[in-house]
Amino acid sequence: MTIIANKHAPSAHSKRMENIIFLLVLFGFQVFMVVLYGVWVRYDNGSLYGQEGVGSETEVQHQVNIKYGYFRDINIMIFFGFGFLMTFLRRYGYSSLGYTFLISAMVAQWSILVWGFFETAHHGHGFHKLYFNMNFLLNGLFCAGSVMISYGAVLGKVTPLQMVIMGIMEPIFFFFNMYIGELKLEAIDVGGGLYIHLFGCYFGLTLSWFLTDRHAKDSEDNSPSYNGDLFAMAGTLFLWMMWPSFNAAIAPEGDPQFRAIANTFLSLTGSTIATFLVSRLLGHAGHKLDMVHVQNSALAGGVVQGCCAHMNLNPGGAIGMGFIVGVISVFGYVYLTPLITRKLNIQDTCGINNLHGVPGFIGCIATVVAAQHGLNNPDLYSPLEFASIFRAGQDQAKNNAAATFITIGVAIFGGILTGSLMWLVKKIGGLQKGEYFNDSVFWHVPIDYPRDLETVAADGHPYGLDEGGVEMTKKDNDSDLSESERKSNRKRHSAEQKSDFGEMVAGEESSPSSQ
Repeated sequence: MTIIANKHAPSAHSKRMENIIFLLVLFGFQVFMVVLYGVWVRYDNGSLYGQEGVGSETEVQHQVNIKYGYFRDINIMIFFGFGFLMTFLRRYGYSSLGYTFLISAMVAQWSILVWGFFETAHHGHGFHKLYFNMNFLLNGLFCAGSVMISYGAVLGKVTPLQMVIMGIMEPIFFFFNMYIGELKLEAIDVGGGLYIHLFGCYFGLTLSWFLTDRHAKDSEDNSPSYNGDLFAMAGTLFLWMMWPSFNAAIAPEGDPQFRAIANTFLSLTGSTIATFLVSRLLGHAGHKLDMVHVQNSALAGGVVQGCCAHMNLNPGGAIGMGFIVGVISVFGYVYLTPLITRKLNIQDTCGINNLHGVPGFIGCIATVVAAQHGLNNPDLYSPLEFASIFRAGQDQAKNNAAATFITIGVAIFGGILTGSLMWLVKKIGGLQKGEYFNDSVFWHVPIDYPRDLETVAADGHPYGLDEGGVEMTKKDNDSDLSESERKSNRKRHSAEQKSDFGEMVAGEESSPSSQ
């Protein structure tokens, strides 16, 4: 076994270097946050509005009363919903949840400073002090959501250091794009259809182009487990339930906010029904549902409402939009995802193009149409509503169209720069063959962690599963086998394991190094 240890020594050395750089970058980031927050950032307070700092009628308290419920719901979506949605991989649950937890916390801190910079520069208030409020906190969570969408494309193909780089770089481009669309073009985007879903998707797909290689595409660990799918479904349900809050959080109070909740909910119901219908239509053997479709495509109705949820859409139109994108999303998982992997070398692990990219783009086009319809029929809105929604006036429709394509361009440009950096960092402790989609590379794993003999041997455990871990192969997940076939396979695998272990032990005892 000495030969095995030497074979993997260079990889172990590079992992140690990756760990050192990771620690230094993360610690330096936190020190930078503490210093800059201490010097520049201050709380929003009543004196800014000519009010006392304490009281139930202050503007600050009003913002807390209105926004905190949405803030709580979006917190659950980002840290729980997105995290658990990505736990479907059989050996990558720790990384799915752990990296979501760490990077979302980083982005929430970093976002307040980055957005504060762009907003201060736009309004020309000077950089003396930044007074942040509930909207800054919400924008931090929105940006974290966009980064988690991008993470879905590179899930299983990144190191902790690469994730930290992504968490630092992506918010810069996210808020630069938001600066153009929100502050310059005044585009309609109440729930992040442009800035979150569309941007996060094409930023992530660009990263995936840099990080997809033959070993990633050939990895057998890029497959789900039964328990993983159950946990992922829990993430789906929390996202589904909280999505109306996501789209309504920054909508103008009153009728627009109610419409944002109602349209999003109705659209989600439409996409859910479409998902079950089309998944079974296209399913294996012509009648089986696919949990991948249910976990993802059912949420497409919330995405398509991202820009226009608060607009005066017909309720039937909201259901119809959800149903249409639900159908398209399932077709995307069945046909489009394999195609872009094969033709473009973009391995989209979570299928974010089908959940966020295509439905987000359809929602952006629908918003252009709805904006023009609203301009032609201003009686659909009260004067106050019209002023708060159509901020760009008669240019609203074309500004939204421009913002759509600018968002895609900024996402791809930012993805190229960030992906290039992540690709270079890959040379320092990057994933090697057999390490993709695998928690054990960077996490301590428990005894029941699913492992195979090759991984155990590579880790330096000559006696395989006796050292901890449960063998798990694709054959164990073959639900098409009969019960008798599965039992026969398990007996055969068990006999093969015992035979292999016996040979390994015999070889170990007879080798010169064991003398």
